[in-house]
Amino acid sequence: MVCRLLLLSILLINYSLAFSQSFFARGSEIADFKEVGHYDTFSVVVNNLPKKIDTSFGLSRICINAVHKRVSDLKIQLLSPDGNSIWLTNRNGADSGRDLQGTCFRSNGFNGYIHQANAPFEGEFIPDGRMEFINNGQNPNGKWSLLVQDLKAEVTGKLYDFSLEFSSQPMPGLVSGPCSFENPGPCICTSTDSILQPDLAIIPVFTDQQIKEYEWNDPNYPGQLRFAATIGNLGEGPFEIEGDGKWHCGGELVSDGKTKCPDGSYPRQNLIQKLYRKSVNTLVPTERVAGTNYFDTKPGHEHYHVDDWVEFILLDFKKSISYSIKKRREVARSRKVSYCLFDSGICSNRDSICLMNGIVMGEKNLTNYGLGNYASCKEKNQGISVGGYDTYGMMYEGQFIQLPKRLKTGYYLLLIQIDPQNKYVDINRSNNLYIKKIFLSKQNKS
Repeated sequence: MVCRLLLLSILLINYSLAFSQSFFARGSEIADFKEVGHYDTFSVVVNNLPKKIDTSFGLSRICINAVHKRVSDLKIQLLSPDGNSIWLTNRNGADSGRDLQGTCFRSNGFNGYIHQANAPFEGEFIPDGRMEFINNGQNPNGKWSLLVQDLKAEVTGKLYDFSLEFSSQPMPGLVSGPCSFENPGPCICTSTDSILQPDLAIIPVFTDQQIKEYEWNDPNYPGQLRFAATIGNLGEGPFEIEGDGKWHCGGELVSDGKTKCPDGSYPRQNLIQKLYRKSVNTLVPTERVAGTNYFDTKPGHEHYHVDDWVEFILLDFKKSISYSIKKRREVARSRKVSYCLFDSGICSNRDSICLMNGIVMGEKNLTNYGLGNYASCKEKNQGISVGGYDTYGMMYEGQFIQLPKRLKTGYYLLLIQIDPQNKYVDINRSNNLYIKKIFLSKQNKS
């Protein structure tokens, strides 16, 4: 009898490890952009699965078949039954790539990150979002939706179908550190005041791989220098902000953040930056007044953005003998650009994404790796985990410098600066500035 029970247990374990199930849904035409935020929603009902998905069993792969002549128009998200969502691809494919044919997303996609690949996208890729934000302990049974948003007019496409696959070990190779808010004992603090401070840094590879100058007569981006920017947190503590819940139009208090002010702008709320102090085996939050945020209505966003988060500057290379303000010649400057702050990815020593000064940053050399959990651009709470990064690709709104008329051909310096007004605590500001020498070859006509 004991042998039979043991054999039955082994069979059940092996069945669980081998178990996988797929769910399939058909699509239809993708509506072209019409100046307002619009989602085409394609849904599938998942049933008869275990009532919990996590690192042991969960969503392992999402596959899409779609045609679109300019796939960088598309933002595609997956929405789970508990209301959480992740980005699969957000305006990737540069300015002329096409199609998602047999395109699958999984945490260890063989072809690497979708944002580093060239369209047409074929095969398996690592998505723009983190799969662990979906495999979060929720009940997977219920409606799952693919949200497809076209963000640029004049090119149309079609989603033929999509599928979801659930299996054991859904996120192979996923690494989490021993330190967490649920288990703060292993967290380490090296500062004398015991504060786990964040360290914001520009991750160079994203900008290096996504930068392009457009001619003065380009029909879509006339006279623009466009580029990506990715901000990581390489510190010992999370970068976390929290709204105070009081919305203002100038000096007037209003009821919420989505009702327009008399001047047509949206209200602001003050932000509190939360820092965490290690005290024995607990993490005690401390707060300080920081910047502001607001509701951003631009298509592709429709969420809350932190004001004045980054600034882009172009310098004359020959006439800028140093990077100090007094000794440089500015050619052009962007307005201060707002971002929403969340983890679109996380650094890993298994790849070279977070290569900083010749050192790959990741789980092996980042103290308190993974501390934090910031999955979306919420009104109340946003942030970047330890080791996490937040990416804005070159095709996003605001990711450009407008080049001046009659710009001379030659070398220039592109500067990207995080938190240009120094509103937030950041233990090391030396890596807040990205500097790249670039050659601009096309003169803009008057």
